[in-house]
Amino acid sequence: MANLWEQLNRLYPEVLSPDPASAINGTKLFEKVVGRLEGEYAENSIRQHFSVMSQDPTSSIAKVTTGHGYYLREQLTSQATIDSAAPTLLSTPVELSKGRDLQLEEKFRFIFMRHAERSNVFPMHVEHTRASSRAAGVNRWKFPDVVLLNWRVGDMTDQGYRLDPNLLQVKMSLGEQPFLLRSVELKVDLSLASFRESFFQCVSNSKWAHGATLAIATSIDDSTLSDELRRLGASYDVSVDSYGLSAEFLESLPPASKIRAMTDSEFDEAIAPQITVQRVSSGKERSALDWEHILDLRSLSPGFRQLFEWVAYCLAQRRPYRFADFDQIQKIERTVG
Repeated sequence: MANLWEQLNRLYPEVLSPDPASAINGTKLFEKVVGRLEGEYAENSIRQHFSVMSQDPTSSIAKVTTGHGYYLREQLTSQATIDSAAPTLLSTPVELSKGRDLQLEEKFRFIFMRHAERSNVFPMHVEHTRASSRAAGVNRWKFPDVVLLNWRVGDMTDQGYRLDPNLLQVKMSLGEQPFLLRSVELKVDLSLASFRESFFQCVSNSKWAHGATLAIATSIDDSTLSDELRRLGASYDVSVDSYGLSAEFLESLPPASKIRAMTDSEFDEAIAPQITVQRVSSGKERSALDWEHILDLRSLSPGFRQLFEWVAYCLAQRRPYRFADFDQIQKIERTVG
């Protein structure tokens, strides 16, 4: 069964007018689609999808610029706006819309990234909605949600986490990569009806990386689902991890932007104790990056080059910078020079 986003995207052309003057409000739109959806969804969740999808240029719904109302996005027949939009990879979104800021997916994204940083793994958020594409939603199958940079030559020192210059020099002189890049697909939860789509989405958007991880916010309590994920993970070399968070706990948390802005002590007190990572499948790492796929992603997203500029900068400085810090350094250098 298709997820709610995909079902709505197929229904919009049937219930919305392409004329903004004939836009309908959220209540009317809800009445038109609710009886045609497969599966049970809360009214608030459906309405939230209207708002969030209307801000995504790859979806088939748009919102009027003044007043209230939704209409059919013109881009179903003309993709000029999408093709001209500059794709970007970011450590964090430039700005989260109010609706998106409250999504459980966004809350889990920042929990995942904060948790990774606590283990000296360096995350980079991928904003795939800004990548150029002619097919609605296709970038969800090309770009991961997060990229993790894991240094094989890192060590804790009195000055914090640093790259060991001796190990770095030895590995580079031997032609070995001193780091790993892992592609991560994030999901709030999985079910027997949806897990295959989520799993193969992870497989699809991780072909370029050293490794792939499917990270699920909630626990995997269904033994059949767990067995299927373990089998698929072993077959396709994908790590599958659940973080043991309940949907109710995620709902109770503040918006994603506030989770991102928490101090380390606030995060450690409010969220970290609730995380229980369970590894369903270990997966395997590839020995090298797939540069053919990387070149394809670079052609779709000039911002993808930043990932490797970031790695190169860390290597040159012999220091593992967070991506947000590196991005800030680049902005300052462009301003000054």
